[in-house]
Amino acid sequence: MNINEMEHLSGVTSQNIRFYEKKGLICPTRNSSNNYRNYSDKDLTALKTIRLLRKLGLSLEDIGKILSEEMSLHTTLEQHLHLLENRQKELTASIGICKSLLHTAPESFDVDETLAEMEAIEQNGGKFMSIIQDYKKFVAAESKKHFSFKPDSMVLNSSEFAEALYQYADENQLNLVITKQGMYPAFELDGTAYTASRSFDRFGATIHCTLAEPDNLDNIPAKRKRIFRFIHGPYLLMILTFLVMAISRQSIGWTFLVAVVLFPYLWWMFSGFR
Repeated sequence: MNINEMEHLSGVTSQNIRFYEKKGLICPTRNSSNNYRNYSDKDLTALKTIRLLRKLGLSLEDIGKILSEEMSLHTTLEQHLHLLENRQKELTASIGICKSLLHTAPESFDVDETLAEMEAIEQNGGKFMSIIQDYKKFVAAESKKHFSFKPDSMVLNSSEFAEALYQYADENQLNLVITKQGMYPAFELDGTAYTASRSFDRFGATIHCTLAEPDNLDNIPAKRKRIFRFIHGPYLLMILTFLVMAISRQSIGWTFLVAVVLFPYLWWMFSGFR
C-alpha cells in the first residue's frame, strides 16, 4: 500500500504517518524502482493501534514500548488508568471549587482559604478513592478464591474431570491449563493456580475449585484487608443486630456492655483504613 491508501484505511493523516515513521513506530519498506514507501498490513495494524492508544491519552513513548513489546499492553494500561484516576480526582476538585467561586462575590474572594479548601478536597478524595479501589480489588480477589459449578457428567474418572474443567473454561471464555491430572487435579485458569475436588448431592456432581495461593492475589495492606473481611463477612451484620436488640430492650447493662466492648473493637478494626 502507498501512503494515500494507508491514510484512507487507518484514519491517520499522511503527515502523522511520516511523523510516526520518524519516531520509529512504523517501518515501511522502499520500492527499489521509485523509492516510494510501501506499507504492509503490519504497518496498518500498528497505525490503527497508535490511533486508538493516542485517543486514550497514552504517550508516544509508551506506545513505542508496546509496539516493540518492551512493555505489555496490560501493564501499560494499568499504569495509565492510575494516572487517569488521579487526574479525575483533580478535575473533580477543580469543578467543585469553580462552582463555589461562581457563587462568591469578588470582594469576598479569599485566595488562601480557597487553596486550603482545594488541597483538603484533593487529599480526602485521594484517600477515599484509594479505599474504594482496594475494596474493589478485595472483592474481585475473594470471588476468585473459591467457586463451584455443576458439570454435565457425574465425573467418575480423571478424564471426565478434565473434560468438565475444559468445558467450564470454554463456556466462560477462560484459558485453562491442567498441570496435574486425577480426581484432585491442579490447573491454571488465566494464569492463576487452582486445585479441584468433587462432591455429590441429590442433583448430581459438583466441582469445587480453590485458589492454590490465596494470599498472593492482591497487594492490599494487611490492616485494610482485615477490615474488608469484616465488612464483607457476616460478622458486621451479627454485631449490628446484637446492638439493635440490646438498645431496643432498653437494657442499660446490655447497652453498656456493647459500648465498652464493641465500639473499641470497631475503632481498632477501622484504624486499618489509615
